[in-house]
Amino acid sequence: MKKPGRKSDIATAAGSGKARKAGRPPVESPNEERRDSIAAAALKLFSESGFAAVSNKELGEAAGINPALIYYYFEDKDDLFQFVVRKALADALSAYEEIRRERGGIDSLDAWLSSNLLLFGEITRFLKIILDYAHSGRRSPRTDEAIARFYDTEVQLLASALRQEGNIAVPEAAELASLVSVFLDGLMVARVIRPELDSERLVAAMRRLLGRKGK
Repeated sequence: MKKPGRKSDIATAAGSGKARKAGRPPVESPNEERRDSIAAAALKLFSESGFAAVSNKELGEAAGINPALIYYYFEDKDDLFQFVVRKALADALSAYEEIRRERGGIDSLDAWLSSNLLLFGEITRFLKIILDYAHSGRRSPRTDEAIARFYDTEVQLLASALRQEGNIAVPEAAELASLVSVFLDGLMVARVIRPELDSERLVAAMRRLLGRKGK
């Protein structure tokens, strides 16, 4: 089965949808907006109930389409899951770039921390399906690469910001960047367990610990 071409930049790491299966008459022309709406519905359901518990009927109802139409965009349910993981990663990186564009003058570290606060709901759902994926047998080299790319990009971005904006030496900046990355994941998980946590206050505290003025 031939796939459409993929763009190479990291913001489009989600890849393209599958072509429809042979022998099925086209119900509609595949389009990116429809594919992404299916993925958004799947992200919500997979994060709430787990991959195995979500039926095709539920996916179709959540996306507002006939369940059979899912397979004009994805080869099977597992292919949909892999796409959802990759798209969530790409969306997080795109949101960071958008924050930097909208807030002219904001530095890289503040932009990344702000994007994590603004996208709390999306990132929490993403972390849930990543945990599901990590404990499943549905491993994919392509998806593993996308996850590694996301965290490598996060750490490199933070390390660069700490070196340039915080005047921190290279080895220390790399270690500190890894610590901040783990802190952000931990904060998202902690907020699910303890909703009363003030994530903005904790992020401000992290800024101060990094030698930055709290906002």
